[in-house]
Amino acid sequence: MKYKRQGQIIRIIRENKIRTHEQLIEKLSEAGFKVTQATISRDIKELGLVKAPDKGGAVYAQPSEPRSTSERVSSFADTVLNVECAMHTVVVKTYPGMAQAVAASMDELMKNEIIGSVAGDDTILVVTADENAAHRAAEKICKLFK
Repeated sequence: MKYKRQGQIIRIIRENKIRTHEQLIEKLSEAGFKVTQATISRDIKELGLVKAPDKGGAVYAQPSEPRSTSERVSSFADTVLNVECAMHTVVVKTYPGMAQAVAASMDELMKNEIIGSVAGDDTILVVTADENAAHRAAEKICKLFK
């Protein structure tokens, strides 16, 4: 539930100008999440959200300076649900809203093992050179994120 909620928070701040915890709580409530102010504070800290300048004041945003790769990997380790090979590709399933963040970390860490990746909401498609490379990449993804 935590990862679904945090994925929804990321979606909300991307789509709306959220200035306060109360606004975020309201948007989460509209999306079916009942949360307290303390929960929102913890989520904001765990997601590394920052206040960014905007017309009319500051809004919550993801930081423009990414955290180190090892910090990102450790914070996303529990979000990978399944890793499967399919010919020269690897399919990675995550909690909703987490695929893009996991893919960005994976792309940075696995530059030499993969050709590229495409991330949706909860699924990442990783393209490799051949079946053997796909199996090696899947093993490394499992070690990194599980």
